[in-house]
Amino acid sequence: MTLIKEVSLSSAPFDIIINESIAYVLTENAIIGFTTSDPYNTQQTSYSGLSGTSSIAFTGRFAYTLSSSGVNLYDFTKNPPAKKNIVSITGRIKKLVIDNGYLYILNEDAGLQVYDVNVGDFPIFKNTQVVPFNSSGIFVKDKKAYITSSHANLSIIDVGDLSKLPIVGSYNTGVNFYEPYVDGNYAYIPQGTGGVQVLNITKLPFPEWVTNLFARKSARQVVASNFYVWVADEISIEGFFIKDGKSFYFAGNYDNEDAVINRIAVIEGKYIYICSSDNKLKILRIDYKY
Repeated sequence: MTLIKEVSLSSAPFDIIINESIAYVLTENAIIGFTTSDPYNTQQTSYSGLSGTSSIAFTGRFAYTLSSSGVNLYDFTKNPPAKKNIVSITGRIKKLVIDNGYLYILNEDAGLQVYDVNVGDFPIFKNTQVVPFNSSGIFVKDKKAYITSSHANLSIIDVGDLSKLPIVGSYNTGVNFYEPYVDGNYAYIPQGTGGVQVLNITKLPFPEWVTNLFARKSARQVVASNFYVWVADEISIEGFFIKDGKSFYFAGNYDNEDAVINRIAVIEGKYIYICSSDNKLKILRIDYKY
């Protein structure tokens, strides 16, 4: 992995969402959009009017944002984005995710709440599913929501059945789970100093443990892309080649020196965007060796 660009920001970036070839980076002071078509010469747009946003999810050019004022809907075809609607929700909301026309709201108190946003500016509440303990992380794929919560708990919810949102799988072997990532038949669960647990999610209702990917310090985020797994390991990124889903080979790392890696995004298996605690967005080129 080779550092090819650094962009200095006024405050530390803590999250990044990719939508329509733009990387939206969240900081305390603003949301900043970076074009991803040419990482060497990325262009940026600052949305200072959206300062305080802690989570954002897109449906086309509409975006639902989470801030201290609640969940708001913005039209990003306008500059600055135009506020269109407010979603009234109680509880401690952690994260917003949109998948296939539905908004999934991770609520630390209420678990999972689902809204139909197929008509972008007219959200329709569908249902709620409570999960054990306090929810903390979510990943949605193939009509299933994978939710981690305190006490190292993973709940798998069938979001294809909106009338019930049944919990169809669970796993609770570990110490502390962070946000999951799902790729194919496997779920990757970062768990801090214990590295990353790899689970076979075809074995429902009880996912089968496959192996552990051991991080150097504390694994907080994982992304699978292009036959590789990338682990955000506090102050470094570790890369693992996926041989067959059960075997993983260490493929290299990037040392971010003393700066904590708050969040990463992998672009087309070619570049890694890093939200770094030293008030920088860093872009890495992935150098594959055969």
